Amino acid sequence: MTSFNQHTTGSEVAKTLTSRSAGKTCPLHLSIPFCLSPSHPAHLTYPVIITGPSSNSIGGATAIALAHGHPKTIFLAGRNESKIQPVIKEIKAIDSAVDVVFVHLDLGSQESVRKAAGEILASGKADVVHGLVNNAGVMCVLPYQETVEGIELQFGINHIGHFLLTNLLLPRIVAAGPHARIVNVASTGYTLGDLDMENYNFDKGKTYHPWLAYAASKTANILFNTCLASHLQDKGVEAFALQPGMPPTELYVHTRDDNSLASMTEAFKIITKRWEGKRPPSGDMAGDEKTLETAASTLVFAALDPGLDGKSGLFLRNCQPFPIEGYATDAERAERLWGLSEKLVGEKFDI
Repeated sequence: MTSFNQHTTGSEVAKTLTSRSAGKTCPLHLSIPFCLSPSHPAHLTYPVIITGPSSNSIGGATAIALAHGHPKTIFLAGRNESKIQPVIKEIKAIDSAVDVVFVHLDLGSQESVRKAAGEILASGKADVVHGLVNNAGVMCVLPYQETVEGIELQFGINHIGHFLLTNLLLPRIVAAGPHARIVNVASTGYTLGDLDMENYNFDKGKTYHPWLAYAASKTANILFNTCLASHLQDKGVEAFALQPGMPPTELYVHTRDDNSLASMTEAFKIITKRWEGKRPPSGDMAGDEKTLETAASTLVFAALDPGLDGKSGLFLRNCQPFPIEGYATDAERAERLWGLSEKLVGEKFDI
């Protein structure tokens, strides 16, 4: 494994990994779009897609870091183009040749997800997709809210929206061949609770707790990653889940009022009881304080590092493998979630 750690920035990861391929035959895992080898110019056409890449976000910092690898195309998929324009400007300042494509995506609307996927597929710039970074998310939403389709908002945006987007793009990801990567941004905050697949809507909000809903959605991210790794093993596509760290971003906007602070206090009481007074090793938050640049490093690492070849399904933190509680990686539960997700999007995906 590499020497990258909690202090490494995303740009450092991108520069290090792409420089290793310069002048050499480009390994497929570096063709995500970062092959610099003049003998493989076709690899420069391979795009990467990032959800939630707004300015002052981990996704935005990841896109900017990846620009140091001089990709041909980056799709930036998010709700608000004005918040993404500063990211596009920074990418262009690093490398004006990068083709940056904004795609409107609201993960809280399945219609929007389908439209965004269709736009990417029809763009003529994504015949194959070597990298999908499922980064967008919400946290600790108060009061209880639902997606357009009536799904609890955190579960709906953090998991269901990404489940649908990933599967709609999957044929192009599989077409990219061995070592194409799917990166699922999760959180060690999953240890606050579990996902109740029989009651993902918390009795239509009656038993809703914002932190437990967040934990459920992050557990879903890891279970989804587990299922992807299993389903795609014979196709060469690799999936990794990760904890990026806790930089100061708009993700925490819902945690700043008195109600949210009170719910956080309650959440810590819940987790203390849940784990009998001992924080599980996988929930240890030491070292999670990050800048945007250092938070982006594990996303870039998951997308590019050749040392991860053949290790699909890993959970990563600080650019290193990190242990996960069994309930979040249980294969049977992962398959159950896949089935529930298909039901909620109204479509079966055979991969």
